[in-house]
Amino acid sequence: MPPTVAQGAVLDRATIQKTIGGIAAEMREAYVFPDKGAIAADMLEKALAENAYAGATDPARFALLLTEQLRAVTKDSHVRVIFGSPFGKQPTPAGSEDAGFEARRLGGDIGYIRLERFVPPDIFNPAADAAMRSLSDTRALIIDMRENGGGHPASVAYLVSFFLDPGVRVHVNDLVWRNRGTTTFRTESFWSSPTPVRYAGKPVYVLVGPQTYSAGEEFAYDLQALQRANVVGTVTRGGANPGGLNDLGSDLFVVVPTGRAENPVTRGNWEGVGVRPDVETGLEDAMETAIAMAKRGSRT
Repeated sequence: MPPTVAQGAVLDRATIQKTIGGIAAEMREAYVFPDKGAIAADMLEKALAENAYAGATDPARFALLLTEQLRAVTKDSHVRVIFGSPFGKQPTPAGSEDAGFEARRLGGDIGYIRLERFVPPDIFNPAADAAMRSLSDTRALIIDMRENGGGHPASVAYLVSFFLDPGVRVHVNDLVWRNRGTTTFRTESFWSSPTPVRYAGKPVYVLVGPQTYSAGEEFAYDLQALQRANVVGTVTRGGANPGGLNDLGSDLFVVVPTGRAENPVTRGNWEGVGVRPDVETGLEDAMETAIAMAKRGSRT
């Protein structure tokens, strides 16, 4: 739902032209796959020239239409056009209590962490430290990512670090970024780092589902690739191309992915296909299945 101040807004031709021009420029200059970006830009400009948007008056529906058109070309779920600032009703997290962690103990000496998002490291890391300290003596751990919608890749790498050998620095993930306005790229690498406690050598189960997205998927994918966790549940949404929000004016915004994940073990990612669980279950059965596996101490 757009902010209240934007409700009742009506598009005019100048706004439509400016919006299409802004999106086309971003797709050509910044989209991580230059060829697809150019094709998407050409598509929008052709539609504009043919008066395909002449009847558009509702900016929210216009944004949805453009999102559908862009995704039809790119097959990229991160690409989207938004009406109404997504930051309007999102207060800045004030401390570790806002990091989205729920940590508790289950029967059978099993730890459980539910995580909704990967907030930036300055907030995330202290919350992760507290959660992992509280459960470090359990014999198995279940990490629930079924409603995790994504976030910061450095926070993913930090959480992964708890489950690895502290004596070895491990290459966790890469993000390959397009250099704006070129067809060249740069690589940002993420490695394991020191943590106050470790959970190495004990069973770990990661719950996933169709709402698990982006950085939430990366966490499951990274641990799976490192053979450090069993992933349990249903196939995830499939978004591996991060990007930024661009202001188009008139309360319209476009998200254009400028990077793609590349796992150092698989040399691939989960874009468009999702993370496939080691143990596939119904969404509601994932928890019960993981608990049963933890009690048995089983791994796939």
